[in-house]
Amino acid sequence: MLKKRQILDGARQVFLLNGYAGASMDEIAIQAGVSKGTLYNHFDSKDDLFRSLIDSEAERITRELPSPDPKDLDPASALRQIGIAVLVVMEAPATMATLRLVIGALGRFPRLGEEFLTQSLGPTIKRIAEDLDTHVADGDIQIQDTHAAAMQFARWCLAHAIGRILVPNQPQEPQADCSAWVEQVLRAFGTLTGGQKDV
Repeated sequence: MLKKRQILDGARQVFLLNGYAGASMDEIAIQAGVSKGTLYNHFDSKDDLFRSLIDSEAERITRELPSPDPKDLDPASALRQIGIAVLVVMEAPATMATLRLVIGALGRFPRLGEEFLTQSLGPTIKRIAEDLDTHVADGDIQIQDTHAAAMQFARWCLAHAIGRILVPNQPQEPQADCSAWVEQVLRAFGTLTGGQKDV
C-alpha cells in the first residue's frame, strides 16, 4: 500500500507538470523512486495509473467533505453552511490541481468529469438530500425532488471552483455566493414554509 501511494504521489507530480499526454511511465517511475517493473506490477498502463490517481483524489475529497448539521433547524442555513464547507474543500490547492488534471484529460476520457463528480461529491449530495428530506418531513420546506436539488447545489459549488481555475484572481465571496445558490435551489425545486421567505 505504501509503495502504491508512493507511485501515485510521483504520478501526480508528473501529470501536473506535463499533463496526461506529456507524461510518460518512465518519468513517473523516476519521480516515484521505483523501478519500471515495480510500476507495472501495480498499474497495467498509464491510463490505469491516471484513473487510479483521480479515483484516489475523489476519495480524499469525500473524506474531507462534512455532512449537514442535523442540529440546524433552518434548512436554508444548513444548506448555506454545507455549501461554504464544500467550497473550502473544492478550492483547496490540492483539489484545484486535481480539477486541472480532470479538465485537461477530458479529450481522452470524455466521461471523466461526470465520474469525478459522482465519486467525489456523490456521498455529500446524498447527505444533503437526506437532510432536505428531514426538513420536508418536518414541514419546514416543500421540495418534490430533494436529490435533484442537492445535485444542482453541488454542481454550482463545482462550477465555482472551476471558475476559480479559469479566472484565478476573481473576488471570493463564498457567503454571498452560497446564499444566492440556496435561494435559487429553494425557488427552483421548492418553497420555504412556516412563514420563512428569506435565506
